[in-house]
Amino acid sequence: MRRLPPFSVYMIAVSGWFFSFGLQTTLFPGVINYTLNESPDRLGLAQAALTAPMLFLLPFAGVVAERLDRRWVMGGFHVLAGLCAAVLSLMLFRNLLSYWAMIIYALLVGVAGAFVMPARDSAVNAVTRVAQRLGHPDFTLQKAVILASLVQFAAQILGMGAGVLAGRLGPAPLFAVQSAGLVIGGAAALMMPRLPRQNTGGESLWASLRSGVLEVLRSPILAPMTLIMLALGLLVVGGGFFVIIPVLVRDVYDGGYGMLALLLVAFWIGAFIANVLLARAGEIERPGRALMMAQMATVITMGLLAFPMPLFALFGLVFSWGLGGGVAISLSRAVVQENAPPRMIARVMSVYQLGLFGGMPLGAFVMGHVVHEIGPRLSALIPMAGLLLVLGFVSLTTPILSLRRTS
Repeated sequence: MRRLPPFSVYMIAVSGWFFSFGLQTTLFPGVINYTLNESPDRLGLAQAALTAPMLFLLPFAGVVAERLDRRWVMGGFHVLAGLCAAVLSLMLFRNLLSYWAMIIYALLVGVAGAFVMPARDSAVNAVTRVAQRLGHPDFTLQKAVILASLVQFAAQILGMGAGVLAGRLGPAPLFAVQSAGLVIGGAAALMMPRLPRQNTGGESLWASLRSGVLEVLRSPILAPMTLIMLALGLLVVGGGFFVIIPVLVRDVYDGGYGMLALLLVAFWIGAFIANVLLARAGEIERPGRALMMAQMATVITMGLLAFPMPLFALFGLVFSWGLGGGVAISLSRAVVQENAPPRMIARVMSVYQLGLFGGMPLGAFVMGHVVHEIGPRLSALIPMAGLLLVLGFVSLTTPILSLRRTS
């Protein structure tokens, strides 16, 4: 039987992880909100536990991804996350679930994500070079990142869409489906071609870690990109996605699993469509300018969430947010990959992702208490103002707006 091309195998690994991630995005806050009926501050704490391990592990995981076989790093931690989902499914079937079991699950999945992420994100560069050597010289890194983002968004949409069934079937069987998706993704990762490892030249692990952090901090491009990710993790994802949206659905629109899942699907459909348009548009010569314009969609969305609106308008708003978010996600990854030294891509990507995933637990924890005190609508003004200030600072003090794509 003919073997699949390396980039196709990579795409299957991406699909397995993000299908499961999309399903978890609906199931996890749904179980906290509806099955356990916990308060917004307890929801914030639980959501923070999903990403808290990344705050401590991501830079270290980036060094590990450069030194070990990335296939085994991805495959092994896919399986770990899959086992955690399987155990949670069993506990739900047997009515043994508790809030603190969800916290333990979140921490373990967070550990898995911390190691999978830099291994996967750095692999796209190496897999792209393999594709170019196999007769596709026009297959650029920016194109590869956009295609990988398309697959990611499509898989997340399918996962979140499957989350609608939780209202009818309950979350237990869907956690089992999540487990299967993770195992399939892990198997695909193990089938990837052997990717080159970094020649450390005798450099210690801690020296490699330090050099990766310094590379980001000294760069006029990588540093502001990481600052934007920190603001998004702290204010928008941790506060908005993890707390404001689920509480808004439950307390304002009296919705359940189905409404939450469909609302998240609306965002990722917008992101998917945006990346289809990006793929058709070809190379973006001024990615920094396009990126900053796309981020303004998030600022506007957060501000509008503070106002009462009918449910259909909320869906339209979140869809529009997804259009801007999809452009921002893909272009930011491409910018970082193109401006990172080739020998340090995994380390740089891990520090960059630390901005996003390091800010998420603190944002979820703090915003959980804020939403508990003043409600989800007024709380949305905080991420709006904070992100606007960061974008203004970056635009005025860094060369992001004048950045041109490297060939």
